[in-house]
Amino acid sequence: MKRLLLFSGPMACGKSSISEMLQTRYGFFPVSSGAYLPTELTARDQVLDRHNLQELGDALDKETDFSWLIESVVIPAITVRPDVENWLLDAVRKPRQVELFRLRFADAVKHVHIVASDAVLKQRYASRNPHHLAQYEADVSHSNEQCARSMASLADQILDTEGLTPSDIADQIIQIWET
Repeated sequence: MKRLLLFSGPMACGKSSISEMLQTRYGFFPVSSGAYLPTELTARDQVLDRHNLQELGDALDKETDFSWLIESVVIPAITVRPDVENWLLDAVRKPRQVELFRLRFADAVKHVHIVASDAVLKQRYASRNPHHLAQYEADVSHSNEQCARSMASLADQILDTEGLTPSDIADQIIQIWET
């Protein structure tokens, strides 16, 4: 493994668009807790919704001292694809997660925090599904979302999606390893 990129930032900040650009332009391979958590929820006979996904992530954090993301998601993905050199994890939400990734993967890890103004975030959220806009406030107030929004101080770089395109941001991210 040459690179492991960790993203943090609020919902609707542009992480997915940047991820797609990094995949297309620089060959990054995505690894996501989004595939792992629904399977776990189903196995626990719980309703598959954002709240339960957040709660399950919190429970796994407590059960594993935050190591589940590395041990159950990232390492299995990397093991299956040893040919892949550039990996990206779409969302870290807790400082301890970043700390453990840096301990486990050392200089291969870079953490980028993505931001946008609250007005832009709300507009982007609404554009996904205007009928769920009422859910936005509840989602934003969840402790995981609040924690994700506070991860900037741990980041190697902070990038604002309001003034930059996903292409611009992807180019800036790749430069982190070049310096």
